[in-house]
Amino acid sequence: MNWPLVSVLIPCYNVERYVEEAVNSIRNQTYPNLEIIAINDCSTDRTGELLEKLASADSRMKIVTNEENLKLIKTLNKGIALCNGDYIARMDADDISLPTRIEKEVDFLEKHPDHDIVSTQFYAFRSENPDKKDLNHSPLHDEQLRAYMLFRSGICHPAVMIRKRVFTELGLKFEPEYLHVEDYALWSEAMYKTKLANLSEPLLLYRVHRYQVSSLHEDLQTENKKRVFKIHCRHLGLPADDDFIDVYASVAECVPLHPTFDYLDKCEAFMVSLSKLNKEKGFCDKVYLEQLLSLTWLRLCANSQLGLKVIKKMEASSLYKRENYTSRDLVIFYTKCTFRLKYKKSLIYKLVFR
Repeated sequence: MNWPLVSVLIPCYNVERYVEEAVNSIRNQTYPNLEIIAINDCSTDRTGELLEKLASADSRMKIVTNEENLKLIKTLNKGIALCNGDYIARMDADDISLPTRIEKEVDFLEKHPDHDIVSTQFYAFRSENPDKKDLNHSPLHDEQLRAYMLFRSGICHPAVMIRKRVFTELGLKFEPEYLHVEDYALWSEAMYKTKLANLSEPLLLYRVHRYQVSSLHEDLQTENKKRVFKIHCRHLGLPADDDFIDVYASVAECVPLHPTFDYLDKCEAFMVSLSKLNKEKGFCDKVYLEQLLSLTWLRLCANSQLGLKVIKKMEASSLYKRENYTSRDLVIFYTKCTFRLKYKKSLIYKLVFR
């Protein structure tokens, strides 16, 4: 195996509680050829002091201090310009990388020169209960990821490794118009220019706490996610007017914007047209997309608040595929229909924008 230089980019802002554990998880990687670029974005706590202490113990580590608080997107783009490595690995200052993460990501990219982006599965955990970990699954292969990312991010940002050419040759960057979903927007543009993948092994521990973007800015995330859907519309030749994007978002969220049969019809028509378009253009894995749309249809109907009458509608659709549903899926469906339950987002949903 070759040992190309990997730049690990870690933006830091007021993370004194977590930053030592996060940085040490990178310092202790089995992959040796690293430069660690930690950017202190005008922290007002002891983050800067702790970073200097860490850097004094490891010559591979470089500390950059912003003169003003640039926030995440500008800090990321600034950091990318400072990276010297063939590969850029992202890391958040409150997460933990498992020891073989960098080595296994480099190994994948070295063996797959047609891929420019790779990430991993991850465990989500809460600081107050670190022994309880929830495993997140995302598709492994490029053709499946292309289907998955039509509706949600399938790449874990703090676990990702990217060839530097994505920024220098393909001309991509993190864009401020996609605030709080800037990573999903980048992957969505990238999937039409290169290949992406996930390793099957979970190699990151993703810390969940109340100060995270996903906890503080959920509504803005939802609105800016609609902007990401317009990326896919542009590449696939779909409409991008507000009404169409609302239907698109309803399908992605598995919750109809309006609890009516007419609106459910619009969601169904969109999904059927997407399936037909893929059969014509072949932009993603056909079988995987059909399974994804089928499960989404079940969940849309379950979250429609239309009661038991929706069952006949659901089963009459070409999207209905009984073999794609587990017993648990159906129990949830019938329970929600019987009691007309409103949809409540789970923790994992919030993490991956489902």
